Amino acid sequence: MSLPKKSIFSFVLAGLSALAPTGAEAGLYGFTLPHPYTYEEELLDIDVPPLHIPNYRSLMRDNLLMLIDYAKAVKPDFKIVAHEGVNLLHKSLWEHHLDGYNEARRKGINADDPSFLERLKKQHPQMETFAGTPAYRYLNSLDAIAVNNLYCGKRPLPEHIAEAGLPVIAIDRCATDRDLDKAIVSSVVDRRLFYGFTDPQNAFNNISSQPVINESAKNVDNIRKAANFLLLNDDRKFADKNEFIEAVRNSNFDIIVITPLFRHNQRFSNQEIRSMKFKKNGTQRILLAEMNVSEADALSYYWQHKWKIGSPDWLVRQSFVNDAGYITKYWTPEWQKLMSGYFKSIIDNGFDGVFFTGIDNHRYFEKQTPLE
Repeated sequence: MSLPKKSIFSFVLAGLSALAPTGAEAGLYGFTLPHPYTYEEELLDIDVPPLHIPNYRSLMRDNLLMLIDYAKAVKPDFKIVAHEGVNLLHKSLWEHHLDGYNEARRKGINADDPSFLERLKKQHPQMETFAGTPAYRYLNSLDAIAVNNLYCGKRPLPEHIAEAGLPVIAIDRCATDRDLDKAIVSSVVDRRLFYGFTDPQNAFNNISSQPVINESAKNVDNIRKAANFLLLNDDRKFADKNEFIEAVRNSNFDIIVITPLFRHNQRFSNQEIRSMKFKKNGTQRILLAEMNVSEADALSYYWQHKWKIGSPDWLVRQSFVNDAGYITKYWTPEWQKLMSGYFKSIIDNGFDGVFFTGIDNHRYFEKQTPLE
């Protein structure tokens, strides 16, 4: 029997928003979507219910914990910031339903049986993160989480983030300058780090367009001490690496996120990294390296010219947000090895921490299963 799209468990993901609105040029999930789902992907049919559906959230969590555990063993004060990925902070209803589905299939229960679906829908376990679980370990390993559109998008902050006391960085696209000003004021009242913009052309690539909120001459060695935050992970507007470095050094932001390689393939020296870790006023800041944990970049040093979607088989789709990026089967040993080496170079190069992106790509794989 064919299983048309959304025929099974539509209740599971009904509350999830779309991956991203369109509009911005910068490749950060939540603000640009140059490669949306294709018509064929939207009309996905599954002829036979699979006997087992992988827990793509757990696989993503495992990868992150592998990297985090390594970083903390080498450098205990290494900062870990996650962009989005709120569904990984607890074992959600989706994962409980997945457990129920896989258990039923192991027992030979027909997944098309309406009574089976109704029984599964009645399961409403609390979405808690218990001590000792991977979700608990992951939540408590983070120094902060960056969440999109809290102010201008009026997005409610998930309760478990507030309950855990995890510092939140707000990243907002605002419709007008007035809306942006209001968002800045609200973030100051909430004592929350904020990055906002109105013009997508100047998002993530322009230092002068972002105001330095509560500028100070204090040394900042902890995210909780920071008063302002800059995302500068798009370096295309800078003529060369030296111009980029000077622009960073001549700013007074407490935290700055950059890509670990200029133009994806030019390494910063340890001395250059060290120089960017000081504000213009001479005091210390936190310098974070952006790292996409689930996408390979065709402009990066490790890319092989013969690679394409399906070859190697862990390259599965063009990135939703990056023209040169490709979503990977992030649980495969080949990708894990490549990713681990890339992460090690970030630590060895002297960055204060990492800004993980691409975490929500687990949703792409979930969309390819009956848990739609």
